[in-house]
Amino acid sequence: MTTIEQRDQAVAETVGRVRLIEQQYGVNYDALGKIRDELIELTRDKELFPRSSFPITDDGGSAVYRISEDPDHRYALYASVGAAGKSVPPHNHTTWAVIVGVYGDELNRFYQRTDDASAEGYAELEETGSFVVQHGNGVVFLPDDIHAISTDDPEPTVHLHMYGLALDHLHERLVFDQAGKTAKIMSIRTDIQTPVA
Repeated sequence: MTTIEQRDQAVAETVGRVRLIEQQYGVNYDALGKIRDELIELTRDKELFPRSSFPITDDGGSAVYRISEDPDHRYALYASVGAAGKSVPPHNHTTWAVIVGVYGDELNRFYQRTDDASAEGYAELEETGSFVVQHGNGVVFLPDDIHAISTDDPEPTVHLHMYGLALDHLHERLVFDQAGKTAKIMSIRTDIQTPVA
């Protein structure tokens, strides 16, 4: 069995368990913790996710690779590849999200809104903590949770991101400017790639 076949089988089995977890426990931190544990187990063998399958872009930029997605666009699993200096400003997801590490360190900063969200386009954020995602650990987010990510690793980072709904179907995500106190709809990701064979 090739590495790709082994990965496909392991991913299919993991996603099957993730579906059952959500169906049995719903969407809450305890359930997402169980999903995180499944993804950590999936990534225990890094050889299933060789860097060569998930390269940065030709111009040296970050990339997202779709590994698995149900026909109804649920339970979407991606490899997110961060080039050196990758940074994504504070944002929510509007669906549950779980991130686990494979290669490298990714700093996650957590935020909460301190305004009442009544004024369109306006938001006040307070940073509440941080966590470094690396191989063997992960973070979980409910739909309204807010985080920012960055990496300073000289080598590209590779992490698995799983969402309750596919990235290119999340039309109401918000991205925040903490200094400017603004919130706006986040651009839909349209450049999702297929892992390299």
